[in-house]
Amino acid sequence: MSDFLDFINKQVLLLDGAMGTQIQGADLKVDKDYWGQENCSEILNLSRPDFIRNVHMKYLAAGSDAVETNTFGGSSLTLGEFDLSEKTVEINKRACELAHEAIAEFKHDGRKRFVVGAIGPGTKLPSLGHIDYDTLEASFILQAHGLIEGKADAILIETAQDPLQIKAAVNAAKAAMQKTGTILPIMVQVTVETTGTMLVGSDIAAAATIIHALDVDVMGLNCATGPQEMADHIKWLSQNWPRKISVLPNAGLPEMHQGHVHFPLAPDQMAKWMERFLKEDGINIIGGCCGTNEDHIKALNAMLEQQGNGKRPAPAARQFHWVPAVASLFQQVELRQDNAILAIGERCNANGSKKFREAQENEDWDACVDMAKEQVREGSHTLDICTAFVGRNEIRDMTEVVTRTRGSVVAPLVIDSTELIVLDAALKLYGGKAIINSINFEDGEEPAHKRMLLAKKFGAAVIALTIDEQGMAKDVQRKVDVAKRLRDFCCGKYGLPESDLLIDPLTFTICTGNEDDRKLGLWTLDAIERIHKELPDIQIILGLSNISFGLNPPARHVLNSVYLDHATKRGLTGAIIHVSKIAPLHKIPKHEVEAAEDLIFDRRRPGAVAA
Repeated sequence: MSDFLDFINKQVLLLDGAMGTQIQGADLKVDKDYWGQENCSEILNLSRPDFIRNVHMKYLAAGSDAVETNTFGGSSLTLGEFDLSEKTVEINKRACELAHEAIAEFKHDGRKRFVVGAIGPGTKLPSLGHIDYDTLEASFILQAHGLIEGKADAILIETAQDPLQIKAAVNAAKAAMQKTGTILPIMVQVTVETTGTMLVGSDIAAAATIIHALDVDVMGLNCATGPQEMADHIKWLSQNWPRKISVLPNAGLPEMHQGHVHFPLAPDQMAKWMERFLKEDGINIIGGCCGTNEDHIKALNAMLEQQGNGKRPAPAARQFHWVPAVASLFQQVELRQDNAILAIGERCNANGSKKFREAQENEDWDACVDMAKEQVREGSHTLDICTAFVGRNEIRDMTEVVTRTRGSVVAPLVIDSTELIVLDAALKLYGGKAIINSINFEDGEEPAHKRMLLAKKFGAAVIALTIDEQGMAKDVQRKVDVAKRLRDFCCGKYGLPESDLLIDPLTFTICTGNEDDRKLGLWTLDAIERIHKELPDIQIILGLSNISFGLNPPARHVLNSVYLDHATKRGLTGAIIHVSKIAPLHKIPKHEVEAAEDLIFDRRRPGAVAA
């Protein structure tokens, strides 16, 4: 464990106040101090190292345990707006060095202090189409390299306004660490506007679901508002988020006074709010954002010393309940629904829906989006998206559909393709926590390995089919054996949470009349029951409509409905279905239910109703 994580495990850490407030309040000259690059605060690391070092020293003297580097706009993209992209590594490295130099001035007091490498959001949001994912990630990789070379103790991705931007920054930090052989804690702080969501519309639950899947160490809030407006979101994190929490509010909501921005929250008021968060919500890291200065940090330090009898207090114990979920850009959807299954809408699939395929062929993308919205209105919790269609460019079509649905459909997406390159392209467009459909062992473990790397990189859940090198598992024991192998592979080898693994034990049509097919549905039910018992934390789903293939539509609706009911009672947690075509059993005539059950359980009663 790093010294930084060890510190916040044992005691509350005090970060610094705003760097921007200090810079904007100083009498700095554009030509002399900014080298002609007005509003490029990061250039001061090179042009005025004395000034930046002094800002850090002010906060350290006020009691900070850690200082953030002056690198909020330090990505190569943002620096490129000032023709400084070639200096990205140098600027970020120097920023860390200045922070370390400031800390060295306080080594006499024996306190442990840290340098936190700050990565801001930049000026372009990928979920709004301002920038493509690869360019954004590459820009952050250069910045992260500089921070690592400067010996940052942790990486902080702050003021995050778009979950896809968060993914790019987190993955960039991980890539830079891997290249340099370094392991640093990663923190993410989102900015929730007064509207109650991030700038692109994500609520705190959606943001947490997405960030959790990226395996970061700390999540928190900063900027946009003061502590009062953050209180409900902090409370949600306290009750739900399973890892460490940070809070760095503005000094209240900004106001305009005589043409200047003013932040109204006094240091003592800030300290009272943060004391409340510490006591009620078990916060691990506190500090200040816009409008805060060394006086705010001094007040926070005094509050902490009072709480800890002259020392840093231990974080207050808290009870939390993390719920496994996926998320769209806007909202969280729990993987296990109360008194229901996770309904994965099946109709945005070129292989299964004639209407969708025709809309895709005609490039009527609005019609494709309308089909997605219609399924949500019918009750689908997530939507399976498949654009594989002979004679068409699957990547292009997937891009068209995902780009349009990500900002207009509230349900999370299931990205469905047999092609790795298509999965990769779709995940680079999607800020939510998606589900990858699917992996299996038909061609050995190498294809599954590549898909798992994608899933972990982009924070996706995974549908895994009980297929191995011998083919599709049909009998009960084979289904269970392959399911366990999938669990060991995905969760044991790649660290996927078991709750994010959706095993599909496969069902096949029982309507062929062939003797060998009569028990296929029953075997799947038995396998569901065993998998549910032996692997209780994973999800179990089915492509439901396979069971009734070959029947006419009314008969299919009955058989699908009856089979789903039995599968759910055995432990099924989700299904790929057409929700409006599923009926509760009490609405199906008794003799039709019995006929369906005769098929499912291979009952050959004399006089039984023909299917």
